[in-house]
Amino acid sequence: MTLTPERNAPESRGPSVSRRLRWGVLAALGFVIVPSVYAAAVLTPVGQRMEDAALGGVRESDLFSSDTALNVISVPVILLLVVVIVAVAFARRRLSVGLGAGAVVLASAATSTLVKRIAERPEIAQSTTPNSFPSGHATIALAALFAVLMVTPRRFRPIVTLLGAVYAVFVANQTVVYGWHRVSDIIGACAIVMFWLGVVRAFGPRVDRGLRGDRDGRRGPRRVVSVVLLVATGVTLAVGVAALVIGLAGDGAHDRAAILMAGRLASSASVLAVVAAVWFLDGMHHAARTDPAVLPAAH
Repeated sequence: MTLTPERNAPESRGPSVSRRLRWGVLAALGFVIVPSVYAAAVLTPVGQRMEDAALGGVRESDLFSSDTALNVISVPVILLLVVVIVAVAFARRRLSVGLGAGAVVLASAATSTLVKRIAERPEIAQSTTPNSFPSGHATIALAALFAVLMVTPRRFRPIVTLLGAVYAVFVANQTVVYGWHRVSDIIGACAIVMFWLGVVRAFGPRVDRGLRGDRDGRRGPRRVVSVVLLVATGVTLAVGVAALVIGLAGDGAHDRAAILMAGRLASSASVLAVVAAVWFLDGMHHAARTDPAVLPAAH
């Protein structure tokens, strides 16, 4: 019996430049988004007023509160996560992939911390709240999801993607609800993770090599995830825009509450959009191909 699985490898369906190009574009997009969002939302009076209006809708009882999902994210947990990711990759004989996944988490966390320290929030719109750009919690939640996906066999990625996306959305949403972060902080965090994931996937080791553990699995679950991500992103964004319109047209406490809701939905949509982009870039939406050249030949 002769097997030639590499010909049907998910990342071997095209020339190497194709892989580097698509992930390189993701990295470039993230690199551009970070300063663009910072300039528009933090360095302009309009941006500051809009985001501070959302903060004004935070209830005093919720202000700077915390939750288990947010408290879980800490330096020891991050280091433990990296160790577990590398261990799983080593067990699958993909140590280089595990190191790349760990680099995504550590580099994203370090970049988020560095940007937060060097970025300033000038008082140009009577804003008294300190700088919070970007969100470290959202950075870690999203980077952790993509790092885990890198070392997860392809047939298990649909369920991991859904569970990880739910957690990342919850973290991003709660940081806004509690007044920890503004919408731009979440978008900036997403862009930082996009950059490092794109760099590692473009120039690092191949995540999928066409071996048995890289099989796509059943077509149905992958189609469900594709539809869920697209619909959830679109609906969340549409409802967020509607909430923003209501907030801008309202008055008193109602407009602040509506704008806060718009901020929550915009943050959630940002996370979902990035997860969806990575899902499709990874080729998980493709139907499994049956190539006669790769079928086993009995002798």
